[in-house]
Amino acid sequence: MSDIYERAEAELDQAAVRFTNEKAKLFRGDGAAIYADAVYQEKLTAITDELHAVAEQLHGVAEREIAEVGRRREAEHDDPIGQLTMQEQQAASGRALFVKEDAMLLPLPDLVKRLRGVNAAGKDKVSSYLWSRYARQRIESINRGERESGNPKDPATRGHLGELTDAITTLEESIGGKANTPLERAQAAQRITDARRFQSKLGDRVRDLDGSKERLMQEMRQKYAAY
Repeated sequence: MSDIYERAEAELDQAAVRFTNEKAKLFRGDGAAIYADAVYQEKLTAITDELHAVAEQLHGVAEREIAEVGRRREAEHDDPIGQLTMQEQQAASGRALFVKEDAMLLPLPDLVKRLRGVNAAGKDKVSSYLWSRYARQRIESINRGERESGNPKDPATRGHLGELTDAITTLEESIGGKANTPLERAQAAQRITDARRFQSKLGDRVRDLDGSKERLMQEMRQKYAAY
């Protein structure tokens, strides 16, 4: 797990020690309660609430991590046009029809070469935006046709589409619309897993401390004792 969970676990350890110590003060050495039931419950509720407050705060640490991963996943699908200035957007609007026509009609090997050429030329964000946008639409059109017809793509087409996807990604990176790599997606998934695992561990630890786990087990034993 990452450092944030190591720090969170350390904070939970401290809260657990405080809770255990304060709870111990409610009993004499022989295990008998020091206070009358009403006072005992009041004091126990107070220290339990403090433990739960820390747990809720630490649960929020994991929730914020999950939310951050979700935000980045959504940002991956942002339209790269947001990376263009107003002047560049106007230029893109004037050239869009011509680029779209070529992107939809060029043979796939030629389209790959065209995108690579645009990237090699460099420093033309308008061209990079237009060609990456409409080349991606070309891929979507081919995939849609495959689904509707039920006929799988031949190996050559699959190979060209893989090259085209790589060329699109390169252009998107050049204008700041970088899509997450497989490694980054795997890391994002791991962050979600770590967060959920921490939340589960946190819940188990708190239920052990406040006695709710034992109470639940007792209720279950009583419920199924007759079976």
